[in-house]
Amino acid sequence: MIDIRLLRENPDLIKKNVENRGYDVFLVDNLIKKDKLWRELKKEDDFLRHERNKISEEINYLIKKGEKDKSEEKKKKAKEVAEKLKENEEKEDSLKKEIDDILARIPNIQAEDVPIGDKEKNKEIKKYGKIKEIKNPKGHLELMQNLGILDIKRATKVSGEGFYFLFGKGAKLQRALIQFMMDFHEKNGFIEVNPPQLVNKKTAFGTGNLPKFEDDLYKTNDNLILIPTAEVVVTNIYADEILREKDLPKKFFSFTECYRTETGKKAGEEGLFRLHQFEKVEMVYICNPEDSWKFLEEMTRNAEKILEKLEIPYRRVLLAKADAGFSSAKTYDLEVWSPGMNRYLECSSCSNCTDFQARRMNCRVQGKGGLRFVHTLNGSGLALPRLIISLIENNQQENGSIKIPKALWKYTGFKEIK
Repeated sequence: MIDIRLLRENPDLIKKNVENRGYDVFLVDNLIKKDKLWRELKKEDDFLRHERNKISEEINYLIKKGEKDKSEEKKKKAKEVAEKLKENEEKEDSLKKEIDDILARIPNIQAEDVPIGDKEKNKEIKKYGKIKEIKNPKGHLELMQNLGILDIKRATKVSGEGFYFLFGKGAKLQRALIQFMMDFHEKNGFIEVNPPQLVNKKTAFGTGNLPKFEDDLYKTNDNLILIPTAEVVVTNIYADEILREKDLPKKFFSFTECYRTETGKKAGEEGLFRLHQFEKVEMVYICNPEDSWKFLEEMTRNAEKILEKLEIPYRRVLLAKADAGFSSAKTYDLEVWSPGMNRYLECSSCSNCTDFQARRMNCRVQGKGGLRFVHTLNGSGLALPRLIISLIENNQQENGSIKIPKALWKYTGFKEIK
């Protein structure tokens, strides 16, 4: 959530940011209007409270002097003030709720070096790895089905579209990737978290998933939410708490299932490309404000190192303002090469959310700079389905078998799937 003081001091900055990110500027205009009314009401109510206290003192003074008639007149005046104050306070409370609702729908302010525009303006930062020349490359769906390690049809039968079965070496490959990535993060000083995978609305609000992305979330019949990513629950660990500057940064990683309705799913996105349930290892940083930009680079580099160890060609892309996530101040996507689709597929998104989520969660740090909101970052390290797509397709052999990258041999116990 943005600081409303910034809106009051520099409304043009907020308007420009909202416009650049593809949101309706009317949101800001409406917020400015309501905030002005609220402040006027608050000022009037402060005056009325002062009047109420002053009249109360006068009544007590008149009663002590025995001037009953004058005290009765003052009591009438006190009643009028009290009624007006009550009416105003109700309006004030109502306006505050409207202001908070609008404020909750305004996206984070993007960093200055983020390109203006939508996904067509995303900026490629680097490329890694040589793309193999594969004659008539097959897609992962065909390859995995031919090997008997993936079944979409039966998963659709038991659950509906957007789910899958992995069998045998396919299931073990996924498990090997998970353990490989978790070991990597642990060696890099991260703390593993095994979190709840159902959260309340307050938690989903804290990371910016509510109210903006309500249609993308699965909910239970008792109003809990299935996490769309471990970011939601892990980032909220210290909600409504004050941390000590010397205890930061906190670096966590977490493996969880992720659940998304994928309302924007398009035709032709088959196999493991876009799912309602998938697996992911997530990185979360909670840090002092002055450190967040260096940690964005560190986090992204961690994800890149995993891809390099797996010998997968990838590129790093800086997302343009209108393509970045709601809570993000700056986002790098890592995209892996898919020979079957002949394009790059996003498998990691690393974002610095500055103090945007911390304000929503009310998570602060106490130190030399006084009491401040922490900065939060999150990044996939990595998401499994598209990582598997790329790994399978880039390591396909002419006979339909799949070579396993050397880094995974000790985790899989096999060097190929055939």
